[in-house]
Amino acid sequence: MIKLESVTKSFGEKAVLNELCLDVKKNEILSLLGPNGCGKTTTLNVISGLSRPDKGNIFIDGVLVEGKSGGDKTVHLAPYDRKVGYVFQTMTLFPHMRVRDNVAYGLKAKHLSKQDVEAKTRSLLDFVGMREYAEYFPHQISGGQKQRIELARSLATDPEVLLLDEPVSAVDPQLRESFRLELKNYLRVLEITAVYVTHNLSEAFIMSDRIAVMGNSRIEQIGSKTDVFDKPGSEYVAQFLGINEYKGKAVKAHAEVLEIEVNGVSLLASSAPNLVGKNVIVTIKPENIMLSMNKSDYLDFKGDSGNSIEGVITEMVQMRSSAQVTVDAGFLIKTRIPLSSIKNLGLSIGDKVNVIFRSDSLNVFTDNNNE
Repeated sequence: MIKLESVTKSFGEKAVLNELCLDVKKNEILSLLGPNGCGKTTTLNVISGLSRPDKGNIFIDGVLVEGKSGGDKTVHLAPYDRKVGYVFQTMTLFPHMRVRDNVAYGLKAKHLSKQDVEAKTRSLLDFVGMREYAEYFPHQISGGQKQRIELARSLATDPEVLLLDEPVSAVDPQLRESFRLELKNYLRVLEITAVYVTHNLSEAFIMSDRIAVMGNSRIEQIGSKTDVFDKPGSEYVAQFLGINEYKGKAVKAHAEVLEIEVNGVSLLASSAPNLVGKNVIVTIKPENIMLSMNKSDYLDFKGDSGNSIEGVITEMVQMRSSAQVTVDAGFLIKTRIPLSSIKNLGLSIGDKVNVIFRSDSLNVFTDNNNE
């Protein structure tokens, strides 16, 4: 549905997008996930036509809307010809217009009859549950209600693609979770192709069919939610997701496991004979790691030899119902432990513990930067 081929965009000497390639499937919700300044909003802007790339091609539903066609003819469709709706991060409602007039603005630009404009406006307000606020001005409604009106206005021109740039950032914090679910339901009902920009990991997980992690001016990894969160494909992705990440060397494969050496410590991962002798990156999610005072606990892993490494607790950071515990085992390992378990185990900084995890919980891939 949306295809970007080697799209490059620079501002001054800074390359914000560098040979970026992206495919978005029809009717899917794809999240662009990454830190501030990585190019997420710029990607939306070049798709919408609000910003022109320096080079590269952009297709929407098989039609070239930006780039070079046959014979090197330059194509640039104006934003209003691309059938794209855009929900901006910052509110763009006209403050002097009532809610109904904000929604009707795009409809009037299409020169529809007064009756058609009124009927479509009522229908859109009904869809987002805001018809009773039709006569209100933007300053009289909440952030979440404004964002619903932004959505209704962006849908007024029947777009084939909807671009959403941090759409819940202006919603009251206590209402964000419910608004996300409402928004996802709207998108499902519409059966519309959506690109959703966020820097929030949980938001991307809730909203998306697939996730594209952006960094270094390009897409670092794209895939299903499970693929990206369970098996980060680069050092950058692992670090951004807050997953334990280590450089090591695959030294040998035996039985059903691969032995990897990290800082002089041997780790066992699922067998991958093709990695033997190579420098590798190892990742493991904090939630897949247990702590114990009993070294033999790892024997409870049925059908898995498991890993049990001795270390010392160096840091404990309390959260709502859990704590992030850091253990020095020759390299730093971060895990998340329920507060009740910390209390039951009597854990504190300076304690010697055993760090326990299954061999199949390790994700291992070649370190292409250190081959």
